[in-house]
Amino acid sequence: MYLSNRDIKWAIESAKLIVIPPPEHFNSGYDETSIDLHLDDIEHAKVWDASRLRDQQKKAGTPGGPYLHLGSFEWENFSAEYLIRVPEEPADPMVADSLKVFRRGNEIILKPGGFLLWTTKEVVGTPEQNPELIAFVNAKSTRARTGLLVHFTAPTIHSGWKGKIALEIANLGPFVFILRPGDAIAQLTVATISSRPDPELRKKKSATLDQNDPGGKLAG
Repeated sequence: MYLSNRDIKWAIESAKLIVIPPPEHFNSGYDETSIDLHLDDIEHAKVWDASRLRDQQKKAGTPGGPYLHLGSFEWENFSAEYLIRVPEEPADPMVADSLKVFRRGNEIILKPGGFLLWTTKEVVGTPEQNPELIAFVNAKSTRARTGLLVHFTAPTIHSGWKGKIALEIANLGPFVFILRPGDAIAQLTVATISSRPDPELRKKKSATLDQNDPGGKLAG
């Protein structure tokens, strides 16, 4: 059963649902069955350094690429090495034209075909002990109609998990998007679960538990 705005508010106030900061912080309130999620500080906007991987593979005798073996790569090591902050806008206009994602002051410029990862400002989840709820991250339909694709895989926030949500953001439309910290970029719906999950199933912790950055958990 999905929670209404009243029940979502009650779940946050009773700590059955973790949302830090809560919707009131953004003066955005509650929709009928969801709350908005907002973009984090700009240093948490990240892109893949694909050109570096391609150059390394070329030196190793593998032309083309960059290649990524999805069946065998290790997320923690790969993201630590190749996930970097969005670069500043180059002074050379020719170079800037070649980039699909770059930073301009406190804004991210996302051109058609561009892709980046960016966390939510909110820490979201449910208590590790005796969780009663499950949550889902969805894009906002009006943004999607412009060609902005947000969080297009793994929408489920499993019971007993919490952290900032790493959003996959892609521009499939004809516009150049300007994204700023604090923008309402996605929404969260919440539902009850039929019974509390078996604690034994959570012995192996998720690699993203308590993450505060698209690459995982940063010190501090």
